[in-house]
Amino acid sequence: MALQPQGRLRSFLPTPVGRILLILLAVAVTFATYAYVSAIIAIPAILLFGLFVPIWAGLKRPRYLAIAGLVIILTVAPLATVVFTQEIMTPVGLSNSATGANFESGGPVMQNASVSPYTGTASTNFTWTVTIFPENHPLGNTTPWELELFISTCPGATGNSSPYCASPYPLTVLVKALPNTTSPYSETFHDQIGTNGIWAWQMGIYTNNSTTKVPYFQLLVGDPTYNGIEGPVVGGFWVIYSELVPEIYFQDFLFLGAPFYCILLVYMLFKNRERRRKDVLQRAPGPVPPAGGSEPPSAPAPSGGPPLPSSGSGKTAPATKSAASTEMNCPKCNAVVYAGEQTCWKCGSSLSAPAGG
Repeated sequence: MALQPQGRLRSFLPTPVGRILLILLAVAVTFATYAYVSAIIAIPAILLFGLFVPIWAGLKRPRYLAIAGLVIILTVAPLATVVFTQEIMTPVGLSNSATGANFESGGPVMQNASVSPYTGTASTNFTWTVTIFPENHPLGNTTPWELELFISTCPGATGNSSPYCASPYPLTVLVKALPNTTSPYSETFHDQIGTNGIWAWQMGIYTNNSTTKVPYFQLLVGDPTYNGIEGPVVGGFWVIYSELVPEIYFQDFLFLGAPFYCILLVYMLFKNRERRRKDVLQRAPGPVPPAGGSEPPSAPAPSGGPPLPSSGSGKTAPATKSAASTEMNCPKCNAVVYAGEQTCWKCGSSLSAPAGG
């Protein structure tokens, strides 16, 4: 009878070539989900193709599963870092300040803010540009009078203490006084950062409340987590790659390794429990011969039947087929018992032949 496709696959995967292809498949799926979707989605991917499919294929040795999982994690991290580095070195779009009904004309006062160039070296002189629309100042406020630029490795930082970064961290603050005009105009900042790394920036503008004279400060709308704006990226591709890869390895072992090896540990515990249970069944208790090499006592006769001859009656049971050495299965629980047993050692059911048999 020909093997079904499923049977052929299960017989192929445990081969050396099948194992290599299975690990490559697990690496590809885990990398794709981790790099292009999210680390959370990558968890079921590594569990499915790195653990469950090999077990289904018969690759059940914990040592093989543990090594396969380590290979997957160690391979996914550097591959994913390539994707993340390319994403970081891709310029972001223009940024504006907030809009709303509490602003004159409803438009943002700061528009089209950007940094140029987006990537450079330690000797690059970067330029930040923004267009100011004074007529869009908040209701009840004067026209803008001061503009500030914040450059830091801590995203969104506008001071020396941020809830997202451990202090101290680099922070440069550039300040520029604004003209008293109601017409739109552009402002620029220049700075040579001089240090390789992934930087972020933010701009803030001041207006005064016309009644209370209290300054009002508003920022550009940045990313939803830190309210910072990415860039500039100082250093080449491999500089940023080497900076990212230790963090990606840490995240891989945290998000992928921890769930994988926790499930593997649970699987090992169940396998050990099952093995111990089989060992107990194989070592089912039976008649123990007495010390000194004398003949074992004859088995008791089943209830309702004639007694078996004792060793002193001159009649002994045939040595080739002793009742005490014949194994059978309990009709109720299928445990291994000896033919001379009257009750099952495991479930207690009677093993005697039914009356009238």
